[in-house]
Amino acid sequence: MRYIQSNPIFYGFTISFHHSKEVFVCCLIVSLRCVFWVGLSIRGGGIYSPRPASQRAAALVLTAAMLTTLAAPAFAKEWYIEDGDIVISAGTETGTNKVTQTGKETVNNDKDTVITNREKNASSNTVTINAEDKNDKVEVTLKDVNIEATGGKAAVSVTGSGNTTIELDGDNHLTGGISDNGSYGLSGISSSGSLTISGGETDSLTAQGGSGTDGSGGRGIFSKDLTISGGTVNANGGDGKNGSGGSGITSLGSLTISGGTVNAAGGDGTNSSDGGDGITNNRGVTISSGGTVTAKGGSGEDGSGGRGISSFGGVTISSGGTVTATGGNSTGSDGSGGDGISSTSTTISGGTVTADGGSGNFSGGNGIRSFDVAISGGTVNVAGGNGGNGSGSDVGNGIYSSDIDLSGSLELTAKAGSPNGKALSQRGNELDLDDIKDKLGPGAKVTAINANGDSKQVSIPRPVEPEKPVIPEESSSSSDGGSSAPSAPASPLPGLTVTDKDGQRISYTSTQSGNTLTVCVGRFTASFRISLAALRQLRAEGIETIAFQTILCSTTLSVDELLAMGGEDAEVVLTHHIRSSTLTVGGKAV
Repeated sequence: MRYIQSNPIFYGFTISFHHSKEVFVCCLIVSLRCVFWVGLSIRGGGIYSPRPASQRAAALVLTAAMLTTLAAPAFAKEWYIEDGDIVISAGTETGTNKVTQTGKETVNNDKDTVITNREKNASSNTVTINAEDKNDKVEVTLKDVNIEATGGKAAVSVTGSGNTTIELDGDNHLTGGISDNGSYGLSGISSSGSLTISGGETDSLTAQGGSGTDGSGGRGIFSKDLTISGGTVNANGGDGKNGSGGSGITSLGSLTISGGTVNAAGGDGTNSSDGGDGITNNRGVTISSGGTVTAKGGSGEDGSGGRGISSFGGVTISSGGTVTATGGNSTGSDGSGGDGISSTSTTISGGTVTADGGSGNFSGGNGIRSFDVAISGGTVNVAGGNGGNGSGSDVGNGIYSSDIDLSGSLELTAKAGSPNGKALSQRGNELDLDDIKDKLGPGAKVTAINANGDSKQVSIPRPVEPEKPVIPEESSSSSDGGSSAPSAPASPLPGLTVTDKDGQRISYTSTQSGNTLTVCVGRFTASFRISLAALRQLRAEGIETIAFQTILCSTTLSVDELLAMGGEDAEVVLTHHIRSSTLTVGGKAV
């Protein structure tokens, strides 16, 4: 956000601007006002008396200078990829970039660098971002860019050991080229440093790996450390030509997905080659904070199907992440399906996870294949892929691991693939559900379905919630040493309702102490609901804060802050689930 304050000569007003165009329009208006008043002085109108010709000439010169200055504000420069290759590095001033484009003059301290297309058709020109020093920070916006690289290049190349952020604006497409000898495809984005990709809900990126004419396919995104925090990122590996398919995303360092939507698909392999992985990583994959990930391995031809997610450093899923990982199928008589998730360790503490192994004429893949598997929460569905004439304990299982640790309030359904898979294979043997009962928490449910379709289940019921609300005791003494009057129970309040986990209205107890209204209900899970119109009435009656208390959770809200968030008809919904809480105003999460 840019802020511009007018000179006191223009009545001392202050204006705030968000865009450079606004600055230009306002400057033009101010300039025209200057012309008007100077014109009056020249003509002798208004409060000004006639002046000599020399003074009138000086006034004209001053006015022209003001027009020139004010009508030329600093715009965020847009660089059109059709005009030539673009090279970007950190500028000499903090927060700026040095930008060089073929055939154009270098800009040393470019602010808010935006790369875009003049036309919708793809350009073969490329972008190179050099964050050479480890302390370099380069930020670039891609706005509706469409690049199809040629000549042995990635569409966007990031070099150096610094930090690069790519902000998405609109719909962007980056396609890697083919190696100089045509033997393999190149990446849509290739980064040797730390790369962050972010954007809003409507912003997207499609990164497509190239397809070699006689070799393996390229990667959609190739990076050392990679973070995706927003936007929609579609990363597709290129198909192999007499070779293996490329991966959708390859990260040699860490991979963190903390927001947005990621769709990663491996390319298909041909001529006895493997399919590419949806996501492959060396040092750990972390998916959290509402990130949504769909990862699918490519198909193999007489080779293995690609894995949905593969990591040598472990896979961690938590905090509401949604993950669907599917192994690729394999064609041919000797092919095996890919694993949904394959890693050194897999930890799931929340969110929703679906992991399915691919099918193969020889053997099916595993839903999850890992040395250690620990699941303590969330909803997890795993299924082994179906096989054919192959055998062995390490194929076609829902989960295949040396150590399967199931605990907490998880919901797990594990299904074996046919003909000889296991639902929960621990050290080659089916896990006995009776052995894990003591580690499960309230509401936990584990279901194992064998290759014949027979199921076994163990579940832990939730405790019966008390019918009467639990009301905290009021303090018996005031700050001045005297006894304070107890809070008086209030009758049900107009516009305020409390619902259970199924959305049915339930009774509550409300008390008022000073300017605080406390609403209590004896449930583990319940939702407090009130319209802003009803809140406004409470505020008029002196209520400044509202406390909502369930058995294990208490939340205090400011009435004034809630009223500032929405219109008259908006509804505030505060939900408690055991020890956690969520808040929405007008349907939007706060």
